[in-house]
Amino acid sequence: MDTQPTLPRRSLFRHPLAAFGGALFVAGAFVFAILFLIDMTSGSDNPYSALVTFVIAPAVITIGAILFLFAVYFQVRAARKRGEHVRFSLRIDPSDPTYMRNLWLFLGFSAVLILVVSYSGYRAYEATDSVAFCGKTCHTVMEPQYVTYLNSPHARVPCVECHIGPGASFFVRSKIDGTRQLFATAFNTYSRPIQTPVHNLRPAQETCERCHWPKQFWGDKYTTHTYYRTDEANSPYTISMLVKVGGGNPRTGKLEGIHWHMIASSKVEYIATDPKRQIIPWVRTISPGGDTTVYKDPNAKYPDPNDPKTEIRRFDCMDCHNRPSHKFLAPATALNLALSSGTISTKLPYIRQVGLDVLNAPYLKTDQAVAAISEKLTAYYQEKYPDVAKDRGAEIAQAIATIQTIYKENFFPEMKTDYRARENNLSHFVNDGCFRCHDQVKVNDKGEKIRSDCFTCHLIVAQGPSEDLTKLTSNIAGLEFQHPEDIGDAWKESKCTECHTPESGY
Repeated sequence: MDTQPTLPRRSLFRHPLAAFGGALFVAGAFVFAILFLIDMTSGSDNPYSALVTFVIAPAVITIGAILFLFAVYFQVRAARKRGEHVRFSLRIDPSDPTYMRNLWLFLGFSAVLILVVSYSGYRAYEATDSVAFCGKTCHTVMEPQYVTYLNSPHARVPCVECHIGPGASFFVRSKIDGTRQLFATAFNTYSRPIQTPVHNLRPAQETCERCHWPKQFWGDKYTTHTYYRTDEANSPYTISMLVKVGGGNPRTGKLEGIHWHMIASSKVEYIATDPKRQIIPWVRTISPGGDTTVYKDPNAKYPDPNDPKTEIRRFDCMDCHNRPSHKFLAPATALNLALSSGTISTKLPYIRQVGLDVLNAPYLKTDQAVAAISEKLTAYYQEKYPDVAKDRGAEIAQAIATIQTIYKENFFPEMKTDYRARENNLSHFVNDGCFRCHDQVKVNDKGEKIRSDCFTCHLIVAQGPSEDLTKLTSNIAGLEFQHPEDIGDAWKESKCTECHTPESGY
């Protein structure tokens, strides 16, 4: 009976590709182990670092394993072509020169790759922990958030400080969410605009209050706003007020003012019937002593508060300060600031109205908008006010540049994101904001309504048609609001937003 010759067992490392694949495998495993330890022991969590630790490092390991398997395949195929029955193993064979050659290749590749992959992997991990990574890596997706963040009061606070916060409780959720965002970006399945609010955002008590100390939420804040009308002269109207920030008064111990809503000893809860939490038909307040009062809109439909499936949200910072780091200014707000600071001249006729028109116009891309703003403003003054175009050319050019900047900092047509998609609840002019609850509609069992008069939250101490504070009517004890236009008492009977739309502003 004929038998085929059988050669002794040979090492799998006889092929050079096995040395390189094995080195990649070892280097990837080494980097994964190091980054995993850093990830688990780090004082702060970043969902994007998971891309390096749990995607890139395992990818290197996988590539190494695949290359090693290819080396096995090539050796087995070559043996079969020679008619050999060979048993391959991982045994050490110092007497085999081919094996020794590949062993040294393996050790050399491993040393080099461990250094290269470790350095590049750590730098990649470090980069994912930066603000620039959050804003620039997924440029189109995150550009609106990144640009507005850079122009916000929190521009020096890293993204992860607010979006994740300290500790391990949100660790797993952040990693899963970061991976989900990666695939959504890679396969272009993300929504435009990105949906808000972020429903799995950590409670403000665990993020905002690390810097904003609740015990210091008290007193009044003095603020002045100058608005400009859409008439030829861009006429100013200024209001100075004391905003009743309130909270816990350290002198009396009394809970008062706006921050009463979220002081820990009291509780305000509500039911919203829309994803953006703009429609609130049911509100419940619980005093420090445990007294409970429920205010309901008698004409609205909403889920049963006693149903365990009904989401009853506890009121916190983010319910008013819903855009603390990503403010998308409405055109009127941005133009008021520019006119007040002098970056747009009030001497240009109807500049506020024309500015509103060009900013609100529909555009498909930012470059298109920037070009159109220049063309429309230039053409407007050349056609309507040729003398102004001739004598105030420098002021027109500065106004164009300022309005273009306003657009680039607040409008992102590629992501369909601007003030119309990003409501700001810290007011009651452009969006309902405060009036979501303080609407004079909700009543309790005693027939009492949630207060909505001006004096509830602020005290007007000066007002009038001037930018000069010395020319305003003033009284430190408080003034009744005087509407710039003579509309009688209509302002007392309706919400500001019934006239002041987001497009026209105030």
